[in-house]
Amino acid sequence: MFARIFTKEEADALLPELRRVLREMRQAREELKALQARLPEARGLERRALEEEARFLLGSLEADARYLASLGVFLKDLDRGLVDFPARLGGEVVFLCWQEGEPEVAHYHPLSGGFAERRPLAEEAPTLPQEARPGERRPGA
Repeated sequence: MFARIFTKEEADALLPELRRVLREMRQAREELKALQARLPEARGLERRALEEEARFLLGSLEADARYLASLGVFLKDLDRGLVDFPARLGGEVVFLCWQEGEPEVAHYHPLSGGFAERRPLAEEAPTLPQEARPGERRPGA
């Protein structure tokens, strides 16, 4: 179904890289918008140079999107910095959901849902029996 299933820890470990890529993608998009605004008035060599720069920026954005996909994450909204990570929670496959500005991945939503259906991970963390530590007895043992 998915190329990769993340743990919360794995998703959190990717956040610095995601922040960097999102920043670069936004910068490239802004530069592209500025170039596109100049294109209608440009002529000759200037127009060709602007078109070439626009192609380069589009290629950069596409390469960044492919890179994010290769990491196994889903960029849902570049403006909001919204990224989903396929994960397993309580035996169910869900999306861990992170929005830029949040210090860690702390939410999830069903595969069929989106940001509006986001729930805190703390409320739904699976409660699995802990293994007994050496020297400790498990209740009922």
